[in-house]
Amino acid sequence: MIPDDYKIVKICPQCGSPKINWINGGIGGPVYKCDDCNYVGAFILEVRLKDIQKFQREMRENRR
Repeated sequence: MIPDDYKIVKICPQCGSPKINWINGGIGGPVYKCDDCNYVGAFILEVRLKDIQKFQREMRENRR
C-alpha cells in the first residue's frame, strides 16, 4: 500500500476538482475534461492526496 505522502491526484486547473478525465490523446499529447466545470485542455495539475484540500482552499482564496 502506498502512503498518502506519495499518492498523486490529477485535478482541474480551473476549479480544483479531482473529477478530471482523459478524453483524447495522441501525437499532441493527452486532453482532459473536468466533469464539474467542463474545462477541456492538456494542462492539468498534480497534487499529493494529503494536500488536496489545502490546495483547493488556496485556489478559492486566490480567485477572490
